[in-house]
Amino acid sequence: MNPFICFILIPLSLCTGCESASSLSHLGSLLRIDGAQRIVGTPPQSETGPQVQGFTLLQSSIWPGQTDKPISGTLAQDTSAVSLFLESDNAHYVLVAKAADVAAPQLPTFATLLSFSPWLPLGPQRLLLQAVRGNGEYGPPSVISLQSIDETPVDAALVIRLRWQRAADLDLHVEQPNGQFIFARRKVNPTSGAALGRDGYLDVDSNSQCVIDGKQVEQVIYKQTPQPGRYRIRVDTFSLCEQATAFWQVQVLQAGQQLAEAQGQSLASDTRSDHGAQSGTLALDVVIP
Repeated sequence: MNPFICFILIPLSLCTGCESASSLSHLGSLLRIDGAQRIVGTPPQSETGPQVQGFTLLQSSIWPGQTDKPISGTLAQDTSAVSLFLESDNAHYVLVAKAADVAAPQLPTFATLLSFSPWLPLGPQRLLLQAVRGNGEYGPPSVISLQSIDETPVDAALVIRLRWQRAADLDLHVEQPNGQFIFARRKVNPTSGAALGRDGYLDVDSNSQCVIDGKQVEQVIYKQTPQPGRYRIRVDTFSLCEQATAFWQVQVLQAGQQLAEAQGQSLASDTRSDHGAQSGTLALDVVIP
């Protein structure tokens, strides 16, 4: 048996703060790695522990809600796992090492996919990689500098944005001051006269009918200065698409600056409506001058 494959993580029943990969609690973290063990808190460090020999991560840019960003690397000879920790997060992940590469037959490797919360703050971020021995000793960290950016920059006077986690079908509903609603059934063509004026338009109906596109982002965009008055913003849970829950965030951005923000959670009970214009949870009620 390959010695690197037989590494056993601390049993969950004996490990304070450890959680299985299937636990929904990782949704509270900024970083998520499916298939790894989540351990609450900052990873320990030891200058005498094993080291990360090298890693590959294409592009340093990341964004809120990004999924499946590949990372791989090589670990020291006496390593059985690797720890990945986004600095300032509430937990780190431990991933069992894989077999050595033919180019370096004595060194175990790792490969996984990184996903980030919709609540990931914009700006500089640091990802810490640490090799871990079979006895649980963590080595010194290798630091990867990342930059969290807005993945969907929009040249607009006003943007109302819904982001969510998990492959569910959530819908953004916006009631304008003139009483008109913008949502999946009334998207408004972005090249129409209405959209080019003071009305907004919905850019995409993400994960519609549980045909998963992986975006989990919808935006109502106002190219020109919007109508002044009250905007009521709802989150309609059309379907959870076999997910147990979905956490969401709504932002109102005026001239690129956040004006208002709200967070919530969709449950199975939230799917029981006619999904009309006024359906869904009222997330924000804001007045635009």
